[in-house]
Amino acid sequence: MYKHMKYLMLIGLLLCVGASTVSAQPKQEARAEKIKAYRVAVFTEILNLSSEEAQGFWPIYNEYLDKRESLQKELKMTRQIDGMNDNEVEDYIKKYFELRNKELDLEKDLTQKLRKVLPLRKIAKIPVAEREFREALVQKLQEAREKRMERRGIGNK
Repeated sequence: MYKHMKYLMLIGLLLCVGASTVSAQPKQEARAEKIKAYRVAVFTEILNLSSEEAQGFWPIYNEYLDKRESLQKELKMTRQIDGMNDNEVEDYIKKYFELRNKELDLEKDLTQKLRKVLPLRKIAKIPVAEREFREALVQKLQEAREKRMERRGIGNK
């Protein structure tokens, strides 16, 4: 029960902070902040982070996310594979595996940095927290889309 109250209080605090800054931000930034706050809530619950652990965890994890996003941007294709010649496809495949290796190195580095601030059992739960966050976020987005469609009168026939 205490765990759930801590979780609800954290969400409430994050929503209050987010609500005060949302009015001055463009819609996309506000959405990104809500997603970030939701990630904090999900990870805090699944990893059972104390406030002290959270203070050490989030700067390290956010740096990791930024670097991972940067790697993923490098891999985004500028052209369709069918429009590439064989040499370009081969180069793309090489780059793909190089970037996957860099992602793995990034995860190893994350683990080493987090060992200084979290117990190993909590570090081992990070993939679970990431999966739970993604699945819950997809569910929330689907629900929001359905509500928008209902408000517009689509699909109510």
